[in-house]
Amino acid sequence: MMHRLRALFKSNVIKTLRFNFHFFPWRTALKLPVLCYGRVRFHSMKGSVEFAGPAYTGMVRIGVRKQYVDTAVAETHWILNGKIVLAGQATFFRGSYVLVAEGAELWLGGKGTIIGSNTKIFCFERITIGSDARITWECQVYDTSFHYLERPGEDTPIKPLTSPVHIGDRVWIGNRTTISKGAVIPDDTVVASNSLVNHDFSDLAPFSMIAGVPAVYKATGFHRVWDKKRERELDQAFHYPRTKL
Repeated sequence: MMHRLRALFKSNVIKTLRFNFHFFPWRTALKLPVLCYGRVRFHSMKGSVEFAGPAYTGMVRIGVRKQYVDTAVAETHWILNGKIVLAGQATFFRGSYVLVAEGAELWLGGKGTIIGSNTKIFCFERITIGSDARITWECQVYDTSFHYLERPGEDTPIKPLTSPVHIGDRVWIGNRTTISKGAVIPDDTVVASNSLVNHDFSDLAPFSMIAGVPAVYKATGFHRVWDKKRERELDQAFHYPRTKL
């Protein structure tokens, strides 16, 4: 119980209690599985939040301030009219924006999923984000094209606005990347910064890199160094001041 109280008082207490006791039964809410930090605005809470496994304190953190990749947007915004399914640990950094429309589902899986500062998620049908997926700052993920297109004077079928998006496990998405409707990014893929991913890459070989506007296959055999000890050793070897910021 003490660790729950400590976690609570490090968070935005009012927003944390409001979120947990609004969406979860008392026994689950008392565990404080969702912690809110800083200025978080819940514009709508008409939807639902479910767990695909056991819930525990601090399983999901909303509005966390990034250590050195911060944002000028001080508020974190959520509009939740659909359903969010939580299958593991997830962190939404400060300034992120999440909209889940009525009838839509946002699925967050596994452990260590990160949604970076100023990243926007617009879910109107289904968006799946896998275990240990890292979406860095100022990205946008959406499963809709928002507006219809037609050819004046032609009897051309108009395409649906939405198509599901799937981001696999251990995917690393560079900053200012756009993931649009119908995109499929398989496990262990690296997406370079400033890319536009707008189609299905299911046939990629493992540990591939894609980049560009629109994104295309670039190379195979790459993956992010996830091991923290090895990352520190490489920082020292290359005199990278990550730990001093």
